[in-house]
Amino acid sequence: MIFTAYLDESGTHGESPVTIMAGVLATAEQWARYEAEFAKLKLKHGFNVFHTKKFKRRTGDFRGWNPFQQLALVMDLGALTERAFTEAVVFTLDNADYEATYKGGDKPRRLRIESKYGLCFRNCLIFLILEAIKQRADKAPQLHIVLESGHKNWSEVRDIFHEVKKEMQSFGAELLGDITFADKDSCDPLMMADFLAHAAFMTHSQGVVSNPNEQPFLERAPPPLPDGQSGVTTLRFAPGGLTDLKSVLIEKLKATQRDHVPL
Repeated sequence: MIFTAYLDESGTHGESPVTIMAGVLATAEQWARYEAEFAKLKLKHGFNVFHTKKFKRRTGDFRGWNPFQQLALVMDLGALTERAFTEAVVFTLDNADYEATYKGGDKPRRLRIESKYGLCFRNCLIFLILEAIKQRADKAPQLHIVLESGHKNWSEVRDIFHEVKKEMQSFGAELLGDITFADKDSCDPLMMADFLAHAAFMTHSQGVVSNPNEQPFLERAPPPLPDGQSGVTTLRFAPGGLTDLKSVLIEKLKATQRDHVPL
């Protein structure tokens, strides 16, 4: 079984309180059905490229749209999200917490601090790996990752992917396939990841309370949804989680330095 996940982010502008990354996971068969359904939505609503910035500003394909047209498209995209995929994930990172407790404060000079983009990607990747395994526990699945090209931290997420892939291979797991970067304007699945990330950002901005899994990798996974239904799992760090993560990284760095002390 081969899975492909498409990921995109929202909230990267300087004044944003959060950084959000969303990923959509599906099989080749599911992606083919999605492409057909998305093509119907393009014809129905009269657009070619969905990009949240242009959608919000009513520019590009959305020039001249009224709020009712926008709402109708959002509802149709939301309905497609609910039925088209294996699973979707949204990871929300509090920017102030990141700056104060993870990036800021005392730390060893050689400590590797990941960007907000990289940290969100790593957590989404871990979730997607676990989801692929859960879906095909009887056989060894393979997971490919696609992100939008052109992000300033694209090389960082590429390195994170290969780091995790190498670690899994050391345990005999050949689950991770390739990571690629595509132009959103010519990649319909990235448009859906863009929509999901933006919807999550707007939900946060409007103060709508969700029920995120505070410790997503320590709890029992929920049972699979019935055929024809997609789930959206919302993740974030538990209170103090970034502090704990930084402490773990510092201890790993110290251990590595001790191992390399010449006798």
